[in-house]
Amino acid sequence: MAAKRKFRDQILHKMLHVPYRLRVRYKRLRRPFAVTYVFVHGLADTGELWQPFIENVPANCNYIVVDLLGHGDSYLAQTRRMYSAREQARHLLATCLTNGLSGPVVLVGHSFGSLVAIEFASMYKGIVKRCILVAPPIYRDSSQTGAARLRQDNLLREIYRQALKTPKAVVAGYDLYSKLGLAGFSETQLTQDNFSAFRDTLLAGIISQNASRKLAETRIDTDIIYGKLDPFIVEKNLKHIAEKNQRVTLYSLTTATHAIRQRTRKVIVRCMKKAVKPESK
Repeated sequence: MAAKRKFRDQILHKMLHVPYRLRVRYKRLRRPFAVTYVFVHGLADTGELWQPFIENVPANCNYIVVDLLGHGDSYLAQTRRMYSAREQARHLLATCLTNGLSGPVVLVGHSFGSLVAIEFASMYKGIVKRCILVAPPIYRDSSQTGAARLRQDNLLREIYRQALKTPKAVVAGYDLYSKLGLAGFSETQLTQDNFSAFRDTLLAGIISQNASRKLAETRIDTDIIYGKLDPFIVEKNLKHIAEKNQRVTLYSLTTATHAIRQRTRKVIVRCMKKAVKPESK
């Protein structure tokens, strides 16, 4: 089994660059060429996060909900770069196409899932109709010094790096976070067994990213929903992007945190409905 896993990771995916197939939790892809909502969860979460939102998908639209690589019931890869937002976007597209995707896409991402959505929209812009990004941890390029906003970006990056040095404490913290009911709709799943995927996703997908630049240049209508009390958000970055790009609309929630709760859910659902409304002439 170990030899088979090594062949799969090193030859098929690393050398030949074949995307992984992700676990599909929920799907409705029976309407050819219809708009398809693609739901993407965040770090240490699963596609189960989006189960309450399925009922809000319009009857004439499709949907697909996946577990990202290294999360939930999807494969636990051994190569770190496979966990970057760009690679996860490749795995996501391959999975969607394999399951019958044939129409335009509305991407709905939470946390790290938002970064995957940004990469997906950048790489496959021809099929993306709209992006809905919830609590996106967007940090500016750490090589750009001098800007005051970079202080918070770099501080968060350093906190993440330090946290990775104490895996047992991180796992225990996630467990307590979930037991106290602070995770909202999330189904957090972090154990010692899958901590390597958590670590690699954090390093390759969040600490190292270029989402800010791509979002500032996007020509796809994008909604960003975030909470004022979210410790992982750098609000100045989001405002800077929205000021530069009229395609980006911000929804700031005064009492919301990083978790998706009822107040945030209402705004997400409103944006989901707006995504398929006919454009006024």
